[in-house]
Amino acid sequence: MFCVERVIYGAATGRRRDIILLLHTEGPMPLAKLRDALKMSASTLLFELSALEKLGVVKREGSLVFLTELGERVASIISTVEPLKTLSFLSLAGLRPLVVWLLLSPLLPLAAATLLAGWVTALAVGSFLSPPLSMIYVMYVGHYLPSILSLSPPLSLIVSLTSVAGLLLGIYTASRRRLGLSKIVAGLFPLAIYPTVHLALVWLAQAFELSYLVAISQVLLFVSLLLTATVFATVYSIEMGATYETSLIRSLLAFFVVPALLYLAPLR
Repeated sequence: MFCVERVIYGAATGRRRDIILLLHTEGPMPLAKLRDALKMSASTLLFELSALEKLGVVKREGSLVFLTELGERVASIISTVEPLKTLSFLSLAGLRPLVVWLLLSPLLPLAAATLLAGWVTALAVGSFLSPPLSMIYVMYVGHYLPSILSLSPPLSLIVSLTSVAGLLLGIYTASRRRLGLSKIVAGLFPLAIYPTVHLALVWLAQAFELSYLVAISQVLLFVSLLLTATVFATVYSIEMGATYETSLIRSLLAFFVVPALLYLAPLR
């Protein structure tokens, strides 16, 4: 983590930033093509590339220049600055500045542990309500939600905890063990906090006869899925060195499109 932070300070300004972002967008490039695209002199380009090579961000093989694995991560983090300048809705929806700060923060393990504990606690409490709140895949069903399954409280809890464990393990395996538990949980935080929010809104609706709060919670269910897709895409793009756009398409399919379609086909 410290290494990435140090490299960012050395690579995030001026021509070096332009080189990194261009290679991140276009992929490996010959020196001549890179020089023409950036409109630099050969001596200036070689000087900047030498500095970036010392930082471990780029590598040269003959005349071909490309980003290292560290370079891809740095490029993804540097690109986070753009939403703050252009107010790009798509990137701001992914909460990129907040997520980048969290990923670089020493408080990440504590925040992730607290979030995971709250997630499990909310599912445990919800499983003993009538009807029980359950989690299947990334879908929440039962207890005043659009879909209901007739499960006993113990079975509801087992299904929910199995879904959480399966989701975390599946992402860890799919990332080829490069995404640690803390970073995975950070990427899933909208999904993780939804059960707590839902249970609180349902309790308020019942206690104060505010039935519209249940409808609000049901809307928030879909909002949480959409936010999970954008936040997880941010984490994945930063940690895996992938482009945010590509990561977002995959995340939207897994965390929003598929669940939304399943909600449209009511479970019986």
